[in-house]
Amino acid sequence: MRTTFSGISIALRALQAQQVSLDITGHNVANVNNPNFSRQTALHSATKPYPAPMMGYTPSSGQLGTGVEISQINRMRDSFVDLRLRQQLHNLNYWNTMQDGLKQVELFFNEPGENGIHHALDQFWDSLQDLSREPDFFSVREVVIQRAQVLVESITATRGQLQNLRDNLNENITFKISEVNSLAKRLADLNVQISATGSLPNDLLDARDALLEELSQLVDIEVVQDHANMVSVAIGGSSLVHRGTSHSLMTNGVASEAENYKKNQVFWSATGNVVKLSSGEIAGMMRLRDQEIQQAINDLDTWTRDFALEFNRRHEEGYDFDGDGGLGLPLSFFTFDNQVPGDPPDPNFPFAAQNIRVNTEIADNVGKIRASLIPGAVGNGENALKLARLRFEPVIEVDEETQVTVADAFNSLISRLGVSTQKAVKMAENEATLEAHLRNLKESHSGVSLDEEMANMIRYQHAYSAAARMMTAVDETLDTIINRLGIVGR
Repeated sequence: MRTTFSGISIALRALQAQQVSLDITGHNVANVNNPNFSRQTALHSATKPYPAPMMGYTPSSGQLGTGVEISQINRMRDSFVDLRLRQQLHNLNYWNTMQDGLKQVELFFNEPGENGIHHALDQFWDSLQDLSREPDFFSVREVVIQRAQVLVESITATRGQLQNLRDNLNENITFKISEVNSLAKRLADLNVQISATGSLPNDLLDARDALLEELSQLVDIEVVQDHANMVSVAIGGSSLVHRGTSHSLMTNGVASEAENYKKNQVFWSATGNVVKLSSGEIAGMMRLRDQEIQQAINDLDTWTRDFALEFNRRHEEGYDFDGDGGLGLPLSFFTFDNQVPGDPPDPNFPFAAQNIRVNTEIADNVGKIRASLIPGAVGNGENALKLARLRFEPVIEVDEETQVTVADAFNSLISRLGVSTQKAVKMAENEATLEAHLRNLKESHSGVSLDEEMANMIRYQHAYSAAARMMTAVDETLDTIINRLGIVGR
């Protein structure tokens, strides 16, 4: 039958349950500014009842409750939102990396601007136009050389900045892979700790989810959780973390003769297989390095080579101040490092923008500029005029049927870059919008609301006071039974 002190037991359980609930509320309030914390709630459940003691008991008579207990402390988390957020972080960081890199490339070209290649090219054409009118003035010839050197410096400086950015990205990939390995090791360690607790260690789970979000910013990952609350993480179908074991990545420089540097590629340390990365910050860095920046370098090299080759061809047709020249005595206006003196530029020379120079023979003696088309005619500037007309003549071959001017070919290079940058900016904005939406969903479910926690605090406080009042009532009842009942007639 029911014990005399069962009322005290029920009141005690109520006090303990409300006290734990208050502690959980305090834990939530304490972590209100912790971005990696998930709100926790106490699940109150009725303790096991027993049949009501009475004469002639039957199952239909019901059961008598024994109070309340905290059956579980829940972590408020939506696994679907977590999955979508990790996937979104892959894309967001990929396009943010592309956007930042392409904006830097645009700054290097500085178009339109007074310090860009296009402006230097226009000034060079203007100086040739002046030379065609006054070919006998050495001061005018000096201006042509100065403008040519400014153009060359603009080209080589731009190419050097592009190459430095590419090399910096190449080195930074190694550092990012080190971060991936560190995060993988920490995830494996947390898996072991979580499994060892044998319960639901909510704070450890929060820490692991924070690491997964951080890892998903770097590489595109797939996450699977097993029955023991341990997670397995895979990249491109290959395991990075499996329960308490982590597998490391490494980078190795792969030589590329066409690009004249060693590209850091990502491999699995254990097998040496190439890691398949399709999204995330590291994938964005690799695409930026291998496609966007390298394409800009190649386009600039091609444009520089085509421009210099056509300019030199026309220059060699003329005669200098002393009447020397003609096709029988070649003299290139522009040369390239490592070029054999007297030989024309190699049409297939791959690093033209890096190695283009004004011929030192002409730079040291401006009289060797071949401005005339008539030998010995000092005042003739027809060849200088032909060189200046390159500004308007379609001489750069785009395909088998199309030719454009030197300026249009350069503008096409800038336009392609602008389109790529605009696409990256738009994609980054779209991905940021989606990421913010998912963050809001996560916050609405997992975030701590001080107003809600204050309401819970008052609710649990009142319940605690009521349980204490019940304890007092039961105590008074027992006092009556023990100390006052049956004393009449003693």
